[in-house]
Amino acid sequence: MVLDSRKWDARYGHDLLAAYGPTFDSYLAITSPSAWAVVEEFFPHAPRQLEFQQGMAEGYVEPLIERLPDADVVLGIGGGNALDVGKYVAWKLNKPLVLIPTIVSTGAIFQAPVAVRRAKIWEFFHDTVAPDYLLLDYGVIAAAPPHLNRAGMGECICNLGHIGSWLWWEEQGLDGPPMDQAAADGTLAWIYKRCRQFSEGLDENGQLSDDAIRIASEINRERYDVPTFDMKVSRSIDHTFVIAFEWVLGRELIHSEAVSLGSLINAHVYGWGFDETKALLDLCRVRYRPAEIGCTWDEVKTVLADINDLHDLLGNPPNWFHHRTLDDASFERMAAAIDAA
Repeated sequence: MVLDSRKWDARYGHDLLAAYGPTFDSYLAITSPSAWAVVEEFFPHAPRQLEFQQGMAEGYVEPLIERLPDADVVLGIGGGNALDVGKYVAWKLNKPLVLIPTIVSTGAIFQAPVAVRRAKIWEFFHDTVAPDYLLLDYGVIAAAPPHLNRAGMGECICNLGHIGSWLWWEEQGLDGPPMDQAAADGTLAWIYKRCRQFSEGLDENGQLSDDAIRIASEINRERYDVPTFDMKVSRSIDHTFVIAFEWVLGRELIHSEAVSLGSLINAHVYGWGFDETKALLDLCRVRYRPAEIGCTWDEVKTVLADINDLHDLLGNPPNWFHHRTLDDASFERMAAAIDAA
């Protein structure tokens, strides 16, 4: 089993579920009501258990393992939570896993680690399970609301935050590796190329072509090879903002839409790449304004006030909020800039 998702067997095409679905006759379906409604017709054999996942909280996933019946394979069908719960189940039950994304809005498509939400912290498990293969059926994915699939490009654009935070850190004379412009340029080239290609695959209504669907999916494993990804230089808070939002407020947003908002907050506080980040999000038609993605600016302010409590519990390296604060006037300026048309 290869946990490196860059080597996973991802199968793209039309009518894949029509071809593969009938071959599953002993399986656990870890999914959601909306995802199952789209794919059920392709599975003539009923699952041993149809499990509408409830997220990765310890109070759900740990008892789940005890109550599931035996089956030959685990199918994770849906968005990020369904895929992650499917991984956890397959890992704990030592069963083969097949992942069937129905949207391409999350890095969960191409990553083995999962995080269990404990009462006070997230516990990350890195050595879990790899799928035997993934099925990415263009027709099934295109049936989702287009904004859910477009959101996935936030996982590409957020890599600008590696560069902006790195520059600020060096400018402040704080400990860290010296700026490597060649590495930054390599990351920038990848971001701009993939965003341009993705945008060319959107029709006038924002629906994705097959090529755009594949790009929004594949950037989630391509990112491991961009020069700045694994250099331990990033102080970006885009993903920290996402998990802090859930930790502080007890509810989730669409992952990559929240990442996109976090990317703009990151660019604003570090003073680099704000206009570029916003332009690329708009080019790819990714939603990021709180009113669009289901939260309020008051909630954002509450999360940012507590973001380092979680950050420190996770043992992450310091970020801008360890050295500076956003006063009310600065926060309002940031909110206005993000909300501006």
